[in-house]
Amino acid sequence: MDAGYTLSGQLVGLRILREADLDSLVAWWSDPQTMARQTHGPFVARQAADVAAMFRGWSANDGADAGLAVVERATGELIGHVALFGATVKDRCATLGVMIGPPYQGRGLGTDAVRTIVEYGFTELGLHRVHLSVNSDNPAAIAAYRKAGFVEEGRLREAYFRGGRWHDDVKMGMLERDFQQRDKPTALRVEVFVADLDAFVDFYTRVLGFELSDDRRATDSPYAAVALGAARIGAVHSWGDVELAVRSVPTGAELVLEVDDVDAAHRRAAESGWPLADGLTEQPWGLRDFRLFDPDGYYLRVTSR
Repeated sequence: MDAGYTLSGQLVGLRILREADLDSLVAWWSDPQTMARQTHGPFVARQAADVAAMFRGWSANDGADAGLAVVERATGELIGHVALFGATVKDRCATLGVMIGPPYQGRGLGTDAVRTIVEYGFTELGLHRVHLSVNSDNPAAIAAYRKAGFVEEGRLREAYFRGGRWHDDVKMGMLERDFQQRDKPTALRVEVFVADLDAFVDFYTRVLGFELSDDRRATDSPYAAVALGAARIGAVHSWGDVELAVRSVPTGAELVLEVDDVDAAHRRAAESGWPLADGLTEQPWGLRDFRLFDPDGYYLRVTSR
């Protein structure tokens, strides 16, 4: 465990709230866009002292409640706050609350913070269930919760009025057994047909940062595979007697690579000199991605989680 962190994830550390954290947390909470997505109540500003007192209360850690500051491990910078609260001995169900500062969104940090606090809830607090509410006009948050293992359980249709429109209140939850299955995902391996195995290996290792996991290029049946985390792509020149038309590059399809740090992935690809079809872009669904073609014309979208 990192020094100073109560809990450590892959990208973030969770620690006790410090008074020095409050200026940033209050500023982020008071941002109009953050307020619109964190609350359903009237859209009115609050005194900084009241918001600071709110964060102190969430971080008092009385009983089974747990409220912690979120810090990016790579930089040591404060990026937000996360909390589990409201659990009872009888039902062992807690509510999750999370806020990530706008400058740090879209990089997988919030997903990692959620996974880290949820793991603590199930393995240390003995929770049976963690649930949350999220505004339907916040697709980035919904996507992040899904990545962390939450499922949508229902919606309160048109439950709140904001910006001249009605919005749904989305209910999401995770059970202890869902959490226990998190390390047993269904695997999907992609096999592609390429003209040049060496070019395939060079592109995926040099441009996108994959590792060469299986190298049989010098055998009678040439084959190569690359891997990045749980993603695996294999490549062959041909496959039995399948006709060339069947093996051709598909249209209307794309290979999607989800990464924890899309900025680093984009920087690596750009510095490699490989042409990008589209640069790093903020998408309407709340994630950021860039796009490119591999040497055989396969279309790839590299996206934040």
